Amino acid sequence: MKKKYDFAIVSGGFDPVHVGHLRMFQDAKKIADKVILLLNNDEWLIKKKGKPFMNQNQRKEILEEFISISEVIIQSSSEPSSSKAIKEFVSKNPNKSICYCNGGDRSNIKNIRESEICNKLGVNLEFGIGGENKIESSSNLTKNYLGNIEERPWGNYHIIAKNLGYQIKEIKVSVNSKLSLQKHQNRAEFWQIIKGNCKVTVAEKDYELEDNDNIYIPKNTLHRIENTGNQELIFIEIQLGMDIKEEDIVRIEDDYGRV
Repeated sequence: MKKKYDFAIVSGGFDPVHVGHLRMFQDAKKIADKVILLLNNDEWLIKKKGKPFMNQNQRKEILEEFISISEVIIQSSSEPSSSKAIKEFVSKNPNKSICYCNGGDRSNIKNIRESEICNKLGVNLEFGIGGENKIESSSNLTKNYLGNIEERPWGNYHIIAKNLGYQIKEIKVSVNSKLSLQKHQNRAEFWQIIKGNCKVTVAEKDYELEDNDNIYIPKNTLHRIENTGNQELIFIEIQLGMDIKEEDIVRIEDDYGRV
């Protein structure tokens, strides 16, 4: 029996893959001759949740073994939308009937970033692929993975939560230690002091803060925090921006030779 489409496009991070993804691939294969998976790259996952559970090549190798999938393409763009990858695929496959598959968690067309490019290119949107309800979540499966403690010369931190537009860290600074004098091009920060005493530098001013105090650091503003107490300093850092990554640090001064 002839199927409805030549190609069914599925996109996502699939980090890690779960049974909900399997059912989506199976349903996509029912309506198209070939299922094409546009795989979000590692940089996309770093923006979304801090770091990938598996790197893009590992995910690609695993997904290529699914019998329902004809081809896995790692997306070149790390933008929130898969629009660029869809456009590239359509341009390489002219005069083909193509659909873009959406699972149970994407039933509202207003929430689908790719809808505009699909409409423009004549790619049909298919809904409820894999079931009307979301079965599992990769984020839930790896919710404790972000909790890994990252050691630094001044203390440590771990990521509490991350999504598009924000990241939340718990940061601990050892006695007689301070972070580098630094700034960020792509994010602002809000610091909430939980325990301890500290000196915070923001631009040209110094502030003495303690338990329950807080301060806001605008984007592209020099800042630093120093533990001035006799116990470990603990504070919560909320990072705000659309391109949040650890590499977005411009250090001006540092006690640990990292300038």
